Amino acid sequence: MPDDIHSLSGAYAVDAVDAVERAQFENHLEHCAACREEVASLRAAAAELGALTAEEPPPSLRGDVLDLARTIRPDPPLVSERSRRTRRWGWVIAAAAAVVAVIGVGVTQPWDTSPEQLTVAEQVNRAQDADRVALSFDDGSEATVVRSASIGRAVIETRDMAPPPEGHHYVVWLQSPDGEMHAAGVMPDDESDASMVLRGDATESVGAGITVESDPEVTAPTSEPIALFQFT
Repeated sequence: MPDDIHSLSGAYAVDAVDAVERAQFENHLEHCAACREEVASLRAAAAELGALTAEEPPPSLRGDVLDLARTIRPDPPLVSERSRRTRRWGWVIAAAAAVVAVIGVGVTQPWDTSPEQLTVAEQVNRAQDADRVALSFDDGSEATVVRSASIGRAVIETRDMAPPPEGHHYVVWLQSPDGEMHAAGVMPDDESDASMVLRGDATESVGAGITVESDPEVTAPTSEPIALFQFT
């Protein structure tokens, strides 16, 4: 993992990251609007280039492109918008050049929609053993935790969630079979509708919870949970 996780935006957009980097960067995306915009822009631009292809690429293309893409990861985001645009298009051009270098003609997208290319959240939601537990609050807001034991991950999704009290944060926990609660992430304070992949291995988790904490780095709950999700 690079020192500046923002620098993975280009590699992530063309699927030139490993499984660990993918999971960590997707957690980062939940809290970084700039990187979400960057990834969306990169993929849109690459898709436009992909429309130019005139023939079916060989089966080996994707692996060859990813090998080349891993050697051209971008620098960390720069302050200047002009610099950001230059770096973004540099990635798209580099990815296109990698394809041309491999097959000599046309441009195509180096990612696909096979299950292993889905985001962690998508994999969890689509898993056959997805265990979905939804709770409604008195103010009409909702929170849902989805856990897949086969994938070993869990996702929390909120709708119309009221912000926490000023100076506090919603901390999410995973509960182990012995009842111990393990910190699994902090919900974004400024998003009422959010989706976040929880930290940690959820394979054997029996539940999840949300507490309101003044310290987002707390390692154990200091207050009663406002929500408890029991997995089946």
